[in-house]
Amino acid sequence: VSGYLSVSMSRLTWQWMVRIGSIILLVAVVDLWSHLWRVSGNITSKCSPSPLQYMQEKMMNGSRGSEKEKRTKSGRDSYDIVSPKEEYDPLHFNDDELPDGTLKAELKDRDYFPLEDVKLCKVAAGGPWSRRSMSCDIDETCLNCSKPWHRAQASRLTSALPDPKLSAARQEFIAQRFDKGRPIIVIATNKHHFPYLLNWACGCRHHFNEDIRQDTLVLAADGETYEYSNEAGLHVMHPSMFNVSPRHLNETWAKMMNLTRNNVAKMGFPDSMAMLVTCLTELLHMKYTVITQDADVVWRNDVRKYLSSPGLRNIHLATQMAPRADAQGPVNTGFVFMRPAKITRVFMRTLVELLVFFYMRVDDQVVWNSLLRHYVFRQLHVSILPRKHFLDLHDHTASWIDENTQILHTVSNVKKIRRLRTHHEWHFTETCPWFNAELEKLYPEWDL
Repeated sequence: VSGYLSVSMSRLTWQWMVRIGSIILLVAVVDLWSHLWRVSGNITSKCSPSPLQYMQEKMMNGSRGSEKEKRTKSGRDSYDIVSPKEEYDPLHFNDDELPDGTLKAELKDRDYFPLEDVKLCKVAAGGPWSRRSMSCDIDETCLNCSKPWHRAQASRLTSALPDPKLSAARQEFIAQRFDKGRPIIVIATNKHHFPYLLNWACGCRHHFNEDIRQDTLVLAADGETYEYSNEAGLHVMHPSMFNVSPRHLNETWAKMMNLTRNNVAKMGFPDSMAMLVTCLTELLHMKYTVITQDADVVWRNDVRKYLSSPGLRNIHLATQMAPRADAQGPVNTGFVFMRPAKITRVFMRTLVELLVFFYMRVDDQVVWNSLLRHYVFRQLHVSILPRKHFLDLHDHTASWIDENTQILHTVSNVKKIRRLRTHHEWHFTETCPWFNAELEKLYPEWDL
């Protein structure tokens, strides 16, 4: 009997242990499941989607997006791209402070740095480090390696920025035509590249059915470009608003340097880029958000939607990538987006002080990249945009084009029109309402 009772008790104890263990396991599984559900919910709510995911979600939810976008006083949609409103703002987009952690001892109360302080040719300041770098063995500021006429050309623009009469005229022109609820697209060009600008406008109409002209500011490097822009219904500034006489400058350059037609300098390239930097500085001072690009760009999608994604909120400056191993990279100034934070304004105003080097190098990109590497601008948050989405168009990169490609940029100085036509992105034809057959005579022979 005692043996039977012992076996019965052991069986009963085992059954209860199994039952209790099952209950404990079930409770543990339920608790683990609820914990994982809460964590996944927090991650979903806190993490920002990538720019491409954000743009795709907006397209899935309709052109207006799931959030009702604000409208400007002109009645057109605004973009979240303009001013990210955050309670925690360590990069100081919404006030006149510098980013937390900036070298404030260097930047405190400074609106810009003169070239004597920047010392672009000093290694310790971020100077020469690679092929094509700014360098001058006799002067850390690089200035003594420039020519007198380089300095004379640049002084026209550096004096135009603070000139009360010219500045008032420019600011009035801008304020009357543009709303701060939408980014301004600024393009500086000359008559030879003006057909590319219209090809871009025609491409926007073709790809996403938008008349981009009312959001565009053209900086004309010559009188012909000014007239062509007015005829095409574009907002355009005359070069005289920047104290530039481009015809005189271009003829002088061609004579002094024996330039060929295939040289961008003769076409007023440094004039265009110097005017652009001066204008961007003023726009940022007026608290406009800006997109600036070369004329030879095509938008396959509305880039403003891509740039308005939460994943790009906390940046001051976003640019196309320059896939180069020298000092002309990594930033490609053929596409740049900027928000008007204080550090961005200081950077651009400092770049105005360095315009002499645009003429000295017949290049703006090396100067931009050199200043971005400078130690005082280490807290200027820069995003190099994905190359596949912001693509440099060559025959060997054309296979990368897909529905997610945002822009195509025909970099380099040859075969631009041929490349665009080959890959079906030449839209300046009779199908475009702004087509003008007279402008076909301006096509550079080396681009066909």
